[in-house]
Amino acid sequence: MSRRDLRLLISGYYGAGNLGDEALLAGLLGALRDAPVTPVVASLDPRATTRDHGVAAVDRWRGLPLAVLRADAVLSGGGGLLQDVTSARSLDYYLSVLRLARLLRKPAVVFAQSLGPLTDAGEHRVRRALRGVPLGLRDQPSLELAARLGLPARSVADTALLLPPCDAIDGDAASEGALVLVPRAGYPAVCNVLRDLGRRHLDGGGRLRIVLLHPAADEPEGRRLHARLPGAEIVVPATVSEARSALRGAHAVVSGRLHGMVFGATCGVPVAGLAYDPKVAGFGAEVGAPVVPVPSGGEDGSRDAAVAALTRFVAEPRLDAEAVARLTARARAGVRWLLDEVLHVGSSSAP
Repeated sequence: MSRRDLRLLISGYYGAGNLGDEALLAGLLGALRDAPVTPVVASLDPRATTRDHGVAAVDRWRGLPLAVLRADAVLSGGGGLLQDVTSARSLDYYLSVLRLARLLRKPAVVFAQSLGPLTDAGEHRVRRALRGVPLGLRDQPSLELAARLGLPARSVADTALLLPPCDAIDGDAASEGALVLVPRAGYPAVCNVLRDLGRRHLDGGGRLRIVLLHPAADEPEGRRLHARLPGAEIVVPATVSEARSALRGAHAVVSGRLHGMVFGATCGVPVAGLAYDPKVAGFGAEVGAPVVPVPSGGEDGSRDAAVAALTRFVAEPRLDAEAVARLTARARAGVRWLLDEVLHVGSSSAP
């Protein structure tokens, strides 16, 4: 490491096999590659992170105190880390990282994150913990929540948008012309909508492909969905490149995960989503993609409405490529802001 290099500890949900989070990390690392920064990643599986991303990594529990002590700065992000609706454990951990950085007098930044959803207690904790911390948030609902909490924030974008173009990915054309469904575990209503939509598509003679972006979590739900859609193909990618290749050339993508939409959009494929979280609606609004609410349990009418809306999208899918390009440009500008104004190391080589 040269004297000018800044040792940056990156904290997120890395090393857990969630290809959306791995794409965030890959895009961020690529953007930092020519900057005078030496990244170190706090990971659930440091060996896998080093293998997959070619970066130094430490255990996010045992290795965290020493890693923060050795760091020149700490970056929390990207992803949907600061929320406590599905579980308080995520918020506990990521706020503890920021508290440790403050205790050890290390500069910290929240970057390329969504903020919320938060309970009232969570809002109080976040307001107190993030006061004075530079915030780079990736969607409008998060910016609005930050403003309500009195926290100044910069508008950035998801760093997965900074991955290489899809036409640079090796892979077959098996998805050519198929409707791709991306399920999500923990939200039965999402998979019920995908099942009904898939049946309509198959009944109409269409091709169907199911792609799992967090196999460790989504495979049981994905297998059940596959069993209910005879004739569909299921793909369980091991890497971000394999996941994006599985979407390339598709007729359309309907996703129960945010990064199913991000991957599709960056591959030039029309996308639609199910809004299990405000970040999905935020991304859809940015790129002009339809997003339908997740039906509440037991309301067949709301499920029928969601399926009908997505069926109309599949019949005439469209992608606003200019909107995707604008959002990608904002992701690049966000990295320049991070380097210039937060880390103070310059961005002449950043994308």
